[in-house]
Amino acid sequence: MPKPTDPKTPQPSTGRKSLWSYPLFSLILALFCGFVAWTVVAVYVDPQGSVTVQDVPINYANGASAYTSQGLDIVEKPSIETVDVRVDGNSTIIGNITNSDIMVYPSYAGVSGAGRVTLRLQARLVNTTDFPGDIECTVESPRTIEAVFDEVSEKTLAITVDASAVSVAEGYMLNRSAAVPAEITLRGPTSELDQIASVVATVSSDAELSDTTTVPATLELRDENGEVYTPQYTTMDSETANVTLTVYQVRELPLVVDFIGTPTNFDTRSLRYTLSQDTLRVAGPARTISALEELTVTNFDLSQEFELGRDYQRLVELPSGIVSLDGVTSVTLSFDTSDMGSTTLNISNISAINVPSNYEVEILSSMVSGVTLYGPAEEVEALSADSVVAQIDCQSVNLTVGQQTIPVTIQIPSSSRIFATGSYTVQCEVRAR
Repeated sequence: MPKPTDPKTPQPSTGRKSLWSYPLFSLILALFCGFVAWTVVAVYVDPQGSVTVQDVPINYANGASAYTSQGLDIVEKPSIETVDVRVDGNSTIIGNITNSDIMVYPSYAGVSGAGRVTLRLQARLVNTTDFPGDIECTVESPRTIEAVFDEVSEKTLAITVDASAVSVAEGYMLNRSAAVPAEITLRGPTSELDQIASVVATVSSDAELSDTTTVPATLELRDENGEVYTPQYTTMDSETANVTLTVYQVRELPLVVDFIGTPTNFDTRSLRYTLSQDTLRVAGPARTISALEELTVTNFDLSQEFELGRDYQRLVELPSGIVSLDGVTSVTLSFDTSDMGSTTLNISNISAINVPSNYEVEILSSMVSGVTLYGPAEEVEALSADSVVAQIDCQSVNLTVGQQTIPVTIQIPSSSRIFATGSYTVQCEVRAR
């Protein structure tokens, strides 16, 4: 049975309780006050802190004059390209620093000559505009690197093409080879450059070549003995070249003489002549040389150059792009004159052809004297002055009104094997119509 309540005993209040009476509230409030106190201390009392910035690139150019002034250069660098940097300073500022705001560079103070040198890495803040104040940068890892220094110079060599492994089809030849670029500049330690005597582009072909072609080739460095030389530090401005292999077709062609200064109906086959060389081995582009059937030596002016018992040196006129494989550039021309005869006549039969319609030509000379003629002996003996014509070709003459000395050609209509030598003229009166 419940114990009766004493009406004189105080009863608990049933009103609203205070927040302070809750332990959880007190705990939260204590934490908040602690955070505020820490913030005040961090910002206003002790704001220093540190952060680590990763992957900051190494700048080897900064301060490079310390070794370049000694004629040195870095010939071997470490494979590492970036490092981590610890940044110390105001914690409200350094948290926004990135790797682009920092420069890491080697100290070249210990470089005094060629060799391998250990370099201490240093770091500094380069963006002082956005990040003012006392900020310190320290390289964390690695703090040192090794680099090799040596005297460095340049050397330029022409590229030599080695086409010994290239095969060409039968009836063709490799005329020449050329590389693009034609020369290479090497840069490296002087001691290595002194060992390099040539730069060679070695080319090969799986098939036999019958036309000009261009192929890529890898460049090789070779010493004075022709052996492949692989330098440790030397570099070149190109490691490959395009090589053009010019392939020519080879043919042996007969040599012929082109005679000029002959009568209109003269048969050059009646001339019995020989050349010191009947044929010539030549080479050239297939499209050009395949169209040739013979090669002509320098023109021979029969009317001006022919003399009995004389030999003549004539140049061989090769078409553009054709080369002689025999090394022959001239030949000796000889005539067989054993059955030839000659005579000298005064020609009174003078005529003019191809007279322009606006001119009239009157021949004042009555005779062309002392015309020398050559041909087969039996025909020359039977030749008379009446069978020979001194002809003026007005088409090849610049006519002017008045008296004019005009050259004539000697024509022998009755014979295709007789020709005249020498130069002859007649006096004419030219009138306008």
